[in-house]
Amino acid sequence: MLTRYTQYLEALEQIQAATKWELSDDFRRLMALHYAVHRTPFSAKRFASARETLKQKTGLFSKFRGNHNLVWLSFLDAKYEDIGPAIDEALRLDTLLDRKHFRFSSLRPFLANQLINVDDPERCLNEATELYQTFKQHHPWLTSEEDLLSALVLVQVFDDPIDLNERIETYYETLKEELPKSNELQLVSHLLAFSELTQAASVERLLEWRSILGDAGVSVKREHLPSLALLTIVAEPSSANVHAVLEIVEAEKEKQRWFNTHSVIVALQLVAAENITEEASELLLHGTFAHLLAMQQAMAAATTAAVIASTSSSH
Repeated sequence: MLTRYTQYLEALEQIQAATKWELSDDFRRLMALHYAVHRTPFSAKRFASARETLKQKTGLFSKFRGNHNLVWLSFLDAKYEDIGPAIDEALRLDTLLDRKHFRFSSLRPFLANQLINVDDPERCLNEATELYQTFKQHHPWLTSEEDLLSALVLVQVFDDPIDLNERIETYYETLKEELPKSNELQLVSHLLAFSELTQAASVERLLEWRSILGDAGVSVKREHLPSLALLTIVAEPSSANVHAVLEIVEAEKEKQRWFNTHSVIVALQLVAAENITEEASELLLHGTFAHLLAMQQAMAAATTAAVIASTSSSH
């Protein structure tokens, strides 16, 4: 299990050197996760070339520019051997996002990514819009822009929106009996919709994972729940899987004493990636993981912006 963690550490070290003074480690960890998940070594030379390619294809004020979007670019760099056509396709598909709800989303690069290789992107966006509006009707105070990406992933997999809505809502109603209401919990209900287990079994496994980790001294907080949901989809809390999570958490704590919250996210995502087999749905690796990592990027961006604003106001 630690092989993938070693890949993560190697990528992180090189990313830190390649993005010196440009990013906080919150963003660099998200980038390193992409390379570890896709088992792609990070190459500073290749990444610099990808940045130059993006620069040539976009204007100065493009929503695809900016340091925080290096997380998005790293996703493409880790996934595609030839990044040029992938950037072209993302930029082309982004023009379809100038519509209600999607237009001002900070996740537009990730939304565009999710449309790559989709047969009918316009229809997909229409269905995602309807699903997002349903989320807003059910949970107006919890639904946020991360749910746009969630809706886009969901409609690519499930044909019956009515059945899907009922399934998600049933998950949420069951989950909120055990866990506090939150946007993260709503996203958990979206993610568990991908599980091949029954609803009762999925919820039971998630709660079992949370309980076992808690007993081992790893507190699963609200921000960890989406990552825990993804792990729940692909892995049972066997002794080997639990041990793998604990090993990575402890290793991360030793290296990053003040980032224990992120250590749990890293551990959960890497162990989930390790459990995705050749037989697993391509969606899990390319769809659900993209969704989850984009969501984490949005959270990290919001947190970083809040810290910067707080620091600025104190001077």
